[in-house]
Amino acid sequence: MSVVRAFQALPSAHREILNETVFRERSVNEAAVSLGIPVDVVKTRVYHALRALRVALDTPEPGRYGTG
Repeated sequence: MSVVRAFQALPSAHREILNETVFRERSVNEAAVSLGIPVDVVKTRVYHALRALRVALDTPEPGRYGTG
């Protein structure tokens, strides 16, 4: 799966947190302020978002590479 498709397949909270921390290069503290959520929530969402992104990237798309 392409990175773009994998990113788009993530839940909105995961896309939002990766947008803030990865694409906008904000620190955890800056992202927390920007999103109005606690720092611990930012850390947890980043962790789960990156795990979900890895899973999506490791999952072959149906009809590609002889699958599905």
